[in-house]
Amino acid sequence: MRITTLKLGTLALALFAFTSVEAQEKKKPDPEKAFKRFDANKDGSVTLEEFKSAKRKKEIPEDKLEKGFNRMDADSDGSVTLEEFKAAQEKGKKKKQD
Repeated sequence: MRITTLKLGTLALALFAFTSVEAQEKKKPDPEKAFKRFDANKDGSVTLEEFKSAKRKKEIPEDKLEKGFNRMDADSDGSVTLEEFKAAQEKGKKKKQD
């Protein structure tokens, strides 16, 4: 009886761990989906105005939005490509880990 209870407990723990890991993987943001939400005119790049317009819903001060946009705009051409957007997200993840 004890062995059966131990096996069931181990199985329950394993299922919980698997479910927990799977749930965490699903919560990872998809940079391409986020980028598409910002790219209002669907031209493959995000301008400062598109970025401000999408972020305004969260009531972020305009100066912070501009600073964030400028950090993402690696080549300073006034628009952010998907590649620049992904690079900025990876850079942000690395900062959080440090």
